[in-house]
Amino acid sequence: MRPVEIARQITRRRYSGHTELHWVPHANEHTNRSPLLRQEHEIVQPDLGDRDWASIDPMMVRSSKGVRHRSTPAMYFWKRTRSHVWCESQSERWELLWLDYGGQVERLWSQPLAVAFGRGSRLFEHWHVPDFLAQFTDGSYGLFDVRPADLIDDSARVQFEETAAVCETLGWHYRVLTGRDRRATANLDCLSASRHDRCLPTREMEALILEMACGGRPRGELCQIVSPECPPLACAWVDNMAWRRLLHVDLSAVFSNETVYTTSESAHEGRAA
Repeated sequence: MRPVEIARQITRRRYSGHTELHWVPHANEHTNRSPLLRQEHEIVQPDLGDRDWASIDPMMVRSSKGVRHRSTPAMYFWKRTRSHVWCESQSERWELLWLDYGGQVERLWSQPLAVAFGRGSRLFEHWHVPDFLAQFTDGSYGLFDVRPADLIDDSARVQFEETAAVCETLGWHYRVLTGRDRRATANLDCLSASRHDRCLPTREMEALILEMACGGRPRGELCQIVSPECPPLACAWVDNMAWRRLLHVDLSAVFSNETVYTTSESAHEGRAA
């Protein structure tokens, strides 16, 4: 994690009264300068949003206050880039879990840049570091902030609204992630244990599972049918397929061997194609 001094330099190094973005270019083997000296900035304008934002280093300007502030640091393995994404809190990690499951985000950076608000903004002379920068599967970019719904006060709303206005200028998406149902999140976390390639069924086994689950079957029964000699082996297969949304499961219900797994519409369409 980078030191908090980076954040303290943001307002000191401003060169105009306009709203600016500040970021740290990606270091290479020939770069000897510290992150503080490598920091760049530019006035927010539409063409800035088209920059290659994959070539930056995360700032990571904040440090955790501890569990009493819901800020237990965590790492999340982002499978698409085979890298870990740093999370300032467990709340952030849960949100990344849902983003990963959604399948619309290709790449993700934590605390990627700073927004220094200029004249005309309600936050003039203040700055904000969004929690995540995302590159979506269609190539577009967006910023995410994470804040539990019960912690969003008036000042936070102003900060999010001003950040949304910056994203609109850049042509980016913006969303505040406020939390999900706890049981659904816990169930999704269980499914995520089988998201890795080691849990992939063979094509033949996947086709069999989809066929057996067409009308819906309890998890225990489905595993018994596809792997009668070792039903627990099939648990990873069906959970992997549920993570990939080939099988539908009610995440809001209590998980057990009686949980019903059903072949999803997307799986039917894929097989038809």
